[in-house]
Amino acid sequence: MSRSRVLAGAVCVLAWLAALPVALTALVHHDVALDTPRGAWHAVLAVSLLVVGGLAVAAVVPHDRTPGIGLVVAGALCGIAWGAALRGFMATVAGPGSEVTWLGTFGFILLTSAVVGGLLGYAEHRRRLGRPRPRLALAPLIFALDPSALLLVLPAMAGGWALAGRGTPRRRRWAWVAMALPVVAFLVIVALLDAGRNVLTPAGIAATVLLFACLGVLTIACSIPYRAAPAPGPDTVDPRFTVGVRG
Repeated sequence: MSRSRVLAGAVCVLAWLAALPVALTALVHHDVALDTPRGAWHAVLAVSLLVVGGLAVAAVVPHDRTPGIGLVVAGALCGIAWGAALRGFMATVAGPGSEVTWLGTFGFILLTSAVVGGLLGYAEHRRRLGRPRPRLALAPLIFALDPSALLLVLPAMAGGWALAGRGTPRRRRWAWVAMALPVVAFLVIVALLDAGRNVLTPAGIAATVLLFACLGVLTIACSIPYRAAPAPGPDTVDPRFTVGVRG
């Protein structure tokens, strides 16, 4: 297994572990009532983390082929887990007065995360077929329904491009510099709000780890449309299971 895959796996595990306390706290306090936005979000987070854990286990089990539709569904489910986890960071930052709404949480965060995840799953499907579709690299821009999301999305897209080994070494270095912008912005915001003490609390550290782990996961996902097609092997999609591909 290559070093890059090990690092990517470690980042994904870190994001999963960072989101887990949010779900466990909700379960302990029985805050999973499906008739309230907050309870429904907590329930989605808990279930999606279980699903992603199952997908991770299934990924290491030898198999013959991965149907294209399976990659799309897996991408959508991972997207939902990612969005629900990032919503946990927002709730932590907002504190006890945080407000969870059906439209904001489910319409703008979870739905867009599912769509982006599904499209990137489809990009992986196309990549395994050796028929990439470059325009799928723009899928994360769907998050721009909330313009503030671009602060995470654009650096992640730049980092994904560099992570896939595209461009010259010099351009990739500039892309990695762009990846540092959310870190700089985070530090500036903390300084302006004089929130340094809050960040250094256990809850603040956990929220910071969750934020940047989610950024790392998004960066890895953004690299999918740029990555080269794999050599023929057990992970190659059988043409009988293609989704939306002619020929």
